[in-house]
Amino acid sequence: MSKKVLILSSSPRKDGNSETLAAAFAKGVQAAGNHVETVYLREKQVGFCKGCLACLKLGHCVIQDDAVEIAAKMHDANVLVFATPVYYYCVSGQLKTMLDRANPLFDTDYAFTKAYLLATAA
Repeated sequence: MSKKVLILSSSPRKDGNSETLAAAFAKGVQAAGNHVETVYLREKQVGFCKGCLACLKLGHCVIQDDAVEIAAKMHDANVLVFATPVYYYCVSGQLKTMLDRANPLFDTDYAFTKAYLLATAA
């Protein structure tokens, strides 16, 4: 059975190490007969979560930017893959911001059952 795989690439650098790793992962996913989509967070406008928790009542964030569409893609994917460089012993700020904005998924019937972390560090 083919799966929908969503890769969130969070490096601010195009063609950096974590993006290269994500591309290799995507190639393997496609070779196995699955559908893969890669979202490059550096190309998106994602604002910081305001902590208002309105998303838990509304089912979506009140901030209208690219995070709303990305969270919807996360909801529908069977597998989530987070590709990130390691900055100061943590995931990139871009990924952390997107994960905060994915809070509307918390109380939903999302499709994903697996999540992978592809991290690169110097």
